[in-house]
Amino acid sequence: MKKVALKGITILEIGDQLTQFAGKLLADMGAQVIKVEPSEGAPSRNIGPFYKDIPDKNGSLYFWNYNTSKKSITLDIDTKEGQEKILSLLDDADVILEGNKPGQMKEWGLDYDTLSRKFPGLVYCSVTPFGQDGPWSNYQSSDIAQLALGGIMAATGYDDIPDAPPIAPTGGQSFHLTGYFAAMGIVSALLYRDFKSQGQYIDISVHDCVTVSTEMSLPYWIYQKEHVIRQTGRHALPNRSVRWNLKCKDGKYILVLNTYLDVKRWKSLVSWLSSHQLEEDLGDERYTNDKFRAERMEHVTDVLERFCNQFESEYIYHTAQSIGLPWAPVRAPEDMIHDKHLNEDRNVFASVYHPELNESLTYPGAPYKFYETPWNIKKRPPLLGEHNDEVLHSLNTKLSN
Repeated sequence: MKKVALKGITILEIGDQLTQFAGKLLADMGAQVIKVEPSEGAPSRNIGPFYKDIPDKNGSLYFWNYNTSKKSITLDIDTKEGQEKILSLLDDADVILEGNKPGQMKEWGLDYDTLSRKFPGLVYCSVTPFGQDGPWSNYQSSDIAQLALGGIMAATGYDDIPDAPPIAPTGGQSFHLTGYFAAMGIVSALLYRDFKSQGQYIDISVHDCVTVSTEMSLPYWIYQKEHVIRQTGRHALPNRSVRWNLKCKDGKYILVLNTYLDVKRWKSLVSWLSSHQLEEDLGDERYTNDKFRAERMEHVTDVLERFCNQFESEYIYHTAQSIGLPWAPVRAPEDMIHDKHLNEDRNVFASVYHPELNESLTYPGAPYKFYETPWNIKKRPPLLGEHNDEVLHSLNTKLSN
């Protein structure tokens, strides 16, 4: 029988954009995640797009994506009554995941030092833009600011457009990186508690998470004192590399990764081109020599581009892979949604039923597959305060006695 990885673990999520992805990852792995929202709802409920383009606190597609499998309660945590309710909830909770500004939880009497005296097994994870201490701890931030400060923007952009500026990857990348690190930190702390019967405090800084995730920029500077150059659709390197993205007959681009061409792969590539009489001069035996080929790689790429122009991207992709070439099409979202490999073979997308809409909607599915403790979206994202009666009713009775 399959087991639920985090069954029996209860997490209070007192945050929004900084905590929501970590909370989702943990909830979909079986934890009971109770999202504590102000009476007007978490700010992310106001972020579009909205279901059928109708602005509604319960219709934000953005909120839906990051809050599957959670419960929602509303309380005013800045009041004495709200703080007492949080303390009562901690009688049955294992983790606090919070994303307030440094010092805010202490003002409410809900900081780790205060709570750990009564709840020594509590795992407490704080997520802030720049950490709990240091001169930047109270600086304001956003996803794009973090990508700039953390170095990712400096290595992302174009080299085939004159004076092109740095480009920020979209989609809340800094928050996703942070969510993964926070989720891993919480699970690690829970494992430590299993052995030592002791909770601990986890201080997560978005800036730290982004800075350690910049691929090769830092190593090139540390070891060679070289800055990397932004290059279109390619790794940022100190030296300019040959372009990789070539247009196919259907107007789509194929990533032609030409840096892993040993003799066997090269001959397979030339044989493929020759089968269509499009190899030009690449059949010359001298091209099997790495140095000779590297000195003429611009020409090689020109030949490959003319070849790709003659065929559909899917043909290029699958045939290249069949002969061991790590090539891939540059895909749009709709390409992935309709991909048989993702849908039928890997079940990457999940159908989630919304009873109030009487409709099932497609969500991004498991980012990892556990065969003994499988991932699962238990329920669609909660309506605002949907679980007030379930979670808070017994507390109200308890507090009134």
